[in-house]
Amino acid sequence: MTTANDKAVPSAPACPANSDPQVRSEQVFAPNLILNDCTLREGEQASEVNLSFDDRLRIAEALYTAGIPQIQAGYPGRSAIDFKTIGEIKRRFPLCIVEAVAQAFQKDWKEQIDIAIDSGADWVDLMYPISDARLKLVQRVTREQMLERSVEAVSYACRRMGNVRFAPTDTGRTDLDFLDTVYREVVRAGAKRVTVADTVGGLHPRAVALIVRRAVAAGGVPVQAHFHDDFGLALANSLAAAEAGATILDGTVTGIGERAGNTPIEELASALTLLYGIETGVRLDALAGVAKLVGELSNVAIPEHKAIVGSHAFSHKLEAHIMGVEINPSVYEPVPPETFGNSRHIELGRSSGPHGVRGRLRQVGITIEDAQVIDALVAEVRRTAENQRHSVTDRQLIDLLERTQSAN
Repeated sequence: MTTANDKAVPSAPACPANSDPQVRSEQVFAPNLILNDCTLREGEQASEVNLSFDDRLRIAEALYTAGIPQIQAGYPGRSAIDFKTIGEIKRRFPLCIVEAVAQAFQKDWKEQIDIAIDSGADWVDLMYPISDARLKLVQRVTREQMLERSVEAVSYACRRMGNVRFAPTDTGRTDLDFLDTVYREVVRAGAKRVTVADTVGGLHPRAVALIVRRAVAAGGVPVQAHFHDDFGLALANSLAAAEAGATILDGTVTGIGERAGNTPIEELASALTLLYGIETGVRLDALAGVAKLVGELSNVAIPEHKAIVGSHAFSHKLEAHIMGVEINPSVYEPVPPETFGNSRHIELGRSSGPHGVRGRLRQVGITIEDAQVIDALVAEVRRTAENQRHSVTDRQLIDLLERTQSAN
């Protein structure tokens, strides 16, 4: 597998506070952080996404090539395509760690576990909702019944394979003492990993840190963290979980998923590597390409200004900023766009000047040295921008250039 170790890790932004001893002293990272991509499960649960078998394999290959160490591939006990996907991923990429999900709260939970194991997955994740709201309103069981089934399911799975994770979903709305009890009992039954899952996206970072620390203490096994972005806090919560000792962090490409989606894995990998100095094995320069592929196959467009991978994530329009970037890009960019396989973009508006106009012309393959032509073109660009509700397009710029050159 190609990993970030095969090339120099990009320099981090020069932000002294990130490495301040007081800041570092409050962070307790697990020895080896693992990123787990859930695009093939959570991503496909987004309202408009429906991936074919071939689509799923193309995404899996892109993730593996980018150095994502673990992939969650779906519900093999519920979907023949998910079952087939897991087997094919393992056949093509034997070193890729693949996780399968089984729903321990369903009547056919034993069959789901058997099929998940038979799929060839490296890990089986057993889910059971744990909040009182879910237990009373949906599952219609007591806490005691939930605990009994959870232990039974873990014990059953562990009789066939060792790598079993237990995920008490809706962790964020659960009584913490009961949660501790569940963690202890499922680990006693054989679970080698447990999960903190903010199913409705209602936790904030300090609460996440509290729950993760308790999970680490109660279970004594690696903790996997899974967050939804309903309040826009999924990335912050994932980082808070990492700081508090979580070992495995879930995410999806560009954050696609149910409702408002999940932690964007490209942002998570980039922040851990460049801001926290933690090696994840992810090739940062492959992230924009992975996002583009997932965007095309999922029919979910990447917002132009999406951090890390958006086409305008490194865009500049203010003349002073463009001039500064020409002197040294680090003046207005935390890292070069090439760090993520992205590129710089210059836009033109009513405040554009010669630096912006020259820069945009170069980006469309045109070099103009004549200062008189540039000054005249700047005036035309500003006049055009003042009379429309969007930036000056490349077509407009070329038309304006041709008219300006003809006039001169």
